[in-house]
Amino acid sequence: AIVVNSPSNPCGSVFSVAHLKQILAVAEMYKVPIIADEIYDNFVFPGQTYVPIASLTKTVPVLACGGLTKRFLVPGWRMGWIIIYDKNNIFAEEMRKGLLCMSQRIIGSNTLIQGALPAILKNTPKSFYDDTIRLVQRNAKLAYNKLKAVPGLMPVMPQGAMYMMVKVDLSRFPHFTNDLQFVERLVSEQSVFCLPGKCFNYPNYIRIVLTVPEYLLSVACDRMLEFCSQ
Repeated sequence: AIVVNSPSNPCGSVFSVAHLKQILAVAEMYKVPIIADEIYDNFVFPGQTYVPIASLTKTVPVLACGGLTKRFLVPGWRMGWIIIYDKNNIFAEEMRKGLLCMSQRIIGSNTLIQGALPAILKNTPKSFYDDTIRLVQRNAKLAYNKLKAVPGLMPVMPQGAMYMMVKVDLSRFPHFTNDLQFVERLVSEQSVFCLPGKCFNYPNYIRIVLTVPEYLLSVACDRMLEFCSQ
């Protein structure tokens, strides 16, 4: 299968319709399904458009994975789902049976929240989503503007989701040989934790989270400046 994650973690990329169609063409050519990680569905900044990949095909089967964890800001609830898009019934036997077995063997999420899910999806006001996106985008702009002034750091402005990737120019930090060492020293000296890019097979980058309060994000960026200026 081809795994498609848009909006994406860790980059915050939002795939265009043209790019999604290119992926579908490859899937069609090699007769492989799509696993669409859409946990950040509609979590896009103004000017970007979220398009579910299943809406662009009538032939390629798609398993779309969603949940409350990200867009609804409740990671502790562990409430998620898989939607099957399979107009030609390619998943008829083995795949559907396998998904049913998996759902019965994995410890379920909170039963009260399962019961409340229809009301959560139906009644959550649009203003909640708008306010969340506005907050995260404001933090993204804050972090981008602060970190682009830090020697040796090159932030990449995201298009959605809740993270930002920052390139670390290791030539500016000869005492580090990789991003993990950079992160370990940063948290040790400044109490600022970033995820090393090697976690995503993305060497010489770090990932920061944009959902923290604005004041704390600003302090963290200032500490990163102090750290990189030593």
